[in-house]
Order: sequence, then structure tokens, then C-alpha cells
Amino acid sequence: MKKAGRIKSWHADKGYGFIDIHADSKDIFFHITALQTRSVQPKPGDRVSFELARGKDGRMQALNVAIAGAPKSAAGGAGAYWLPALVGLAALAAMVVSALGGYLPRQAGIISVLASVVAFLAYADDKARASRSAWRIPEVNLHLIALCGGWPGALAAQHLLRHKNRKQAFQAVFWSTVALNIGALVLWKTAIAN
Repeated sequence: MKKAGRIKSWHADKGYGFIDIHADSKDIFFHITALQTRSVQPKPGDRVSFELARGKDGRMQALNVAIAGAPKSAAGGAGAYWLPALVGLAALAAMVVSALGGYLPRQAGIISVLASVVAFLAYADDKARASRSAWRIPEVNLHLIALCGGWPGALAAQHLLRHKNRKQAFQAVFWSTVALNIGALVLWKTAIAN
């Protein structure tokens, strides 16, 4: 049965918030994965409709949260998800072509392809675990894969799977791993050239 309420608080950096249902009960927890669409960032005061269910911890939480006025699907903004994914795939292709052309060591191209495949699969697995409230892959492991050359696959996965792409703290660390990885490639190329 659908319930209605207003968002009381939203913690974008952690991906969860609470809904006030204007009753004598406690505020209802909801996670970002419970949102029907992520094209609109939740904010305090937004009117929402949702379903109540028990979480894995036995407490009540909101599922299928719909923000009033938000589009029902992300079809209108689908292009926004493809562009970063294409950038990741283009970066991977550039690394492979550079390795085959001798501009980068061949190992860099091989490592990047393998790590990108592992990264994409890890993000897909983590998203599947989140949807069934199972144990998650630690964020540090996802960052380590990106740091080891899998950042193009991680970037593609974040936007194609819509996973971890809106969590600001995660994104700050992710882009740091991208910068470190590119810096390491430049140093590696410089060391080999000398």
C-alpha cells in the first residue's frame, strides 16, 4: 500500500535520508537505491510516495520512493549517462592504441583492459548486492581496481549501471585515483624513454 510524506532530511554524500509521514511514528529511512528515478536529487521538503517494507535489519524502510513532480523514468536524460561511459571507453581505446603503437608499454594496455573488465564486473556485482541488501564490496576495493588501471571500466560502469555516480565523497576519491593512474602512466613512459 502506497504511503505519502515529505523528505525530512537527505544526506547526498552517504546516499540516504528520512521521510516524515506526519504521524505518531518515527521517520522512515530510505536509501538512494529505493528511488524510482535519480534524475532529481532529493531535498528536504519534497513530497514523496512510497511503500513500506522491512529491511535486512528488521526495521521499516521506504521502497519505490517517487518524488512528486519527478519524471517516472530516466529516458529523457539517458544521454547524460552515455557520455561519461563513452569517455571511459574512449580513454581505454586510446590506451590500447598507444600501447599497440609503442607510445606506452604493451603491459599498460593489457593491464588497463583487464582491470577495466574487472572494474565493470565489480560495480555490477556491487549494485546487484545492494538491490538484494547483501554484503557490499568495500569502496576501497573499487577504488583500488580503478587505481590499478581499471578506471575507464569503472567510469563506464558508474554511468551505464547508475551506481556510485552521485555519491560525492566516492567521486572525489575516484577522480583522485584517475589522476594518480594517469600520472603513473606518464612517469612510466618518461622512465622508459630515458
